[in-house]
Amino acid sequence: MQADKAVILLGGKGTRLSALFPDIPKALVPVSGRQFLAWQLDWLLANNIKQVLLAAGYMGDKIENWVKQQPFKDQVSISIEPMPLGTGGAVKYAVQYRVGKESFWVLNGDSLLPDLNFANMEKAHRKSGVLGTIAVTAIEDSGRYGTVVFDKNGKITRFEEKKNRGAGWINAGIYLLDSSIFSSISPAENISIENEIFPKLAAEGKLSVFQAKPPLLDMGTPQGLKNMENYLAKKQEFSPPTSTSVIPDLIQPS
Repeated sequence: MQADKAVILLGGKGTRLSALFPDIPKALVPVSGRQFLAWQLDWLLANNIKQVLLAAGYMGDKIENWVKQQPFKDQVSISIEPMPLGTGGAVKYAVQYRVGKESFWVLNGDSLLPDLNFANMEKAHRKSGVLGTIAVTAIEDSGRYGTVVFDKNGKITRFEEKKNRGAGWINAGIYLLDSSIFSSISPAENISIENEIFPKLAAEGKLSVFQAKPPLLDMGTPQGLKNMENYLAKKQEFSPPTSTSVIPDLIQPS
């Protein structure tokens, strides 16, 4: 069965942009004439994602009111966490009554990886037999990011914290996850996907990467927002990739 459901994580306060946009949630920050969430939803729907669940928190009511006015409102629903639950807790709270036993996508709510081939990532995920697959992309200066280290088979061996380094593979904030990952989490548990769930899965050999073509666009900082503006100003619409993307040969797996 195709993984056609996605959860977008929108619970953060967006503190690095709050000085510029103090009264609106980060997801609704205008980017090249549209709210960022509109761009992100267009991207997902163009890639055969049928239903999107917004895992909201801070200013979630404003996001909910915005969704009600959009043409894609029937394909989008929202869950507003009653308290900060971390990324893992937010997903659990959001999907507990909405997702069955199938795998589903999880995405950060402040980034785009426009050349990601969702279909190829899903094929790789199912072939590997893992419980989770992370989209990673290579950048020449990975210093402000943590990096993902993986073996020749794509199995993740460890995550490295931010440090002064050159080229590296970074987490692009897009995951395809088996629903069983969240079965043991209580609906009110505060837990992090990145810091608690993923390291455990990696240690068990149940977490892989999918190498995706850049750019990774991140509007979480003023400079990142400017870079995204420049990219999307030239973009008319999103469409699924028609061929296998070429991955930059910046760094080899360990």
